[in-house]
Amino acid sequence: MKVREILEAIAQTRPNAYTDAEKIRWLNTVEGRVFADIFQKAEGFEGEFIPFKEGEEERELAVPVPFTDIYTYYLMAMIDFHNGDSGRYNDTVVLYNDAWENFAAYYRENNKPKQTNLHGMIPHGWGW
Repeated sequence: MKVREILEAIAQTRPNAYTDAEKIRWLNTVEGRVFADIFQKAEGFEGEFIPFKEGEEERELAVPVPFTDIYTYYLMAMIDFHNGDSGRYNDTVVLYNDAWENFAAYYRENNKPKQTNLHGMIPHGWGW
């Protein structure tokens, strides 16, 4: 899914006065978190997070369909938050957290975690 598609979906489902630049900044928050908290913890993952910029609406988002609700719900939650609509924000954050957990679980089930090398972390002289 492309950045443009998420922006268009948000414009239809949650009309708002926020600029695309603001929404792209919010997308960077969730995309950066996906890289740091999910992708980079997988064995063999070599990619890096490169923030989106205005004018790059044709770039692909990292999270694949059918898990792209992560982006939709996050943008909706930020709109609700900045509009001061705490009830709607709380409802949307619950949906976002659920979407996040679903994708994280799917990714972890299908990708081996990085191995941690504990060599040198245990002090000498402990009797082993």
